[in-house]
Amino acid sequence: VREYIDDTEDYVNIQLDNQRNELIQLQLVLTIASFAINIETLIAGLFGMNIPCTLYDIHGIFGPFVGGTSAACVLLFFLILGYGRWKRLIGV
Repeated sequence: VREYIDDTEDYVNIQLDNQRNELIQLQLVLTIASFAINIETLIAGLFGMNIPCTLYDIHGIFGPFVGGTSAACVLLFFLILGYGRWKRLIGV
């Protein structure tokens, strides 16, 4: 009976370790996403400082600029995510 109890405890510990690892991977993905969003927020903050810039004088630049920075941040997210999977830090 004691051996059965030990085996059950080992099984429960393995399950808890698995859940912990999944939570760590989720935290890593959320941290990567947060980093990518913060890059775009930094760019928006720089343009919101009322510093003279030649981009302010170009008509119709807002849409392509925001689209380009958003696409770059999404690309950055997927690049870092791919690197994490390549290094086996994140499971598939």
